[in-house]
Amino acid sequence: MSGMGDLRPRMPGDAADKPRLTWFDFVITAVALIVGQIDELVAAGSPGLLGHSVTAEVLTLAAGLSLLARRRWPLLVTLFVAACHLLAFTPFVFAVMMYTMGVITRQWWQLGVLSVFGVGVQALSAAEGLAPDVRAWAYTLSFALGPLLLGYAAGIRQDLVVSLRARAGDLERERDMMAQTARRAERARIAREMHDVVAHRVSNMVVTATALQSVPEAQAPTVRPEVDRIRDEGREALTELRGLLGLLNARGAPGDKAPLAPQPAARDLPALVERMRGVGRMQVELDVTGFPELLADRTQRAVYRLVQESLTNAVKHAPGAPVRVGVRCAADGVHVTVENDGPPGGRGAGLPSSGHGLIGLSERVDLLGGEFAASPLPGGGFRVTAVIPPAGQPKAVPPGGGVAAQPQVSAGEGNS
Repeated sequence: MSGMGDLRPRMPGDAADKPRLTWFDFVITAVALIVGQIDELVAAGSPGLLGHSVTAEVLTLAAGLSLLARRRWPLLVTLFVAACHLLAFTPFVFAVMMYTMGVITRQWWQLGVLSVFGVGVQALSAAEGLAPDVRAWAYTLSFALGPLLLGYAAGIRQDLVVSLRARAGDLERERDMMAQTARRAERARIAREMHDVVAHRVSNMVVTATALQSVPEAQAPTVRPEVDRIRDEGREALTELRGLLGLLNARGAPGDKAPLAPQPAARDLPALVERMRGVGRMQVELDVTGFPELLADRTQRAVYRLVQESLTNAVKHAPGAPVRVGVRCAADGVHVTVENDGPPGGRGAGLPSSGHGLIGLSERVDLLGGEFAASPLPGGGFRVTAVIPPAGQPKAVPPGGGVAAQPQVSAGEGNS
């Protein structure tokens, strides 16, 4: 607020550029007109410089009616009312305008100027109609400083209310943004779990079925175990998918919830490797150093999913190629390495890619504060490495929804 001419009333319901009249404005104007007439009748002596005259009556009415413009032109109305107060004695209207100026005043120097102005006008007006004694000065101060200070306090309170409302709006918007971020992160997590559960099992089924197509008819009876394997893989996929969907059924009836199987952990790595050896006829070497089963559950689950997805990638893109899996526990965390040679004959199985495999692994490792890398090897092979801190503390979800940067991979064996 640069000066007194820049003052604008800041009252509830006012527009910033074009304040509108309210019912209260009409009420206060009517009261001012009535009180002005009463003051003319009961005032002792000759109130105001004009005394009892038609001109004084007109000025009294004009001062009361000018209150209708106090919101749009507060300073001009105050000066006009002050002149009417000196000429025709209108203390009530003058008190209303002092209150109005107090409401819109925010600078201390402005408050000081208004105080001197109000006391001076009231003292000059009262000196004409009242004896200059202690009661007169009490009357002067009460009608000049009282309304001004009350208005100033009301204005400060209004500013506080506006600030609190704005803060509440900001907090509500921030809460909505956090909820949206949490929903996006949860959807990304569900997508990762769905991919890990379904893509792995279905890929095994497709690889096994593809191998059965090349079996001679004479050896058909010998493929019975492979058919059973496809059936078992399908059942496992349905069971794990049902368990995952059971996690989402938080508000369903108790009888509707699916029984939840234990989550995979580091102790399940040997069984995973053995199953992959049978499904893809792969040469898989597993080297475990330390005790990964003592790690945090979330870390064990990440290790298992990382090995599972990497083996699934190898089955899809390099079937029959040797695969080496290394899990080493160290002071800085657990180191996981999965690398495979190029596919025999230089061609993969030709299975479609879902586009979520390595990206999901990168996100999973990143959320645990670890490092992830995936890169091709000379000769058509591929290597996936990750380092996960032993505590596996989740990172704070970023505003973008918790999606990590996509890993740099080649087109040969990319996202599964």
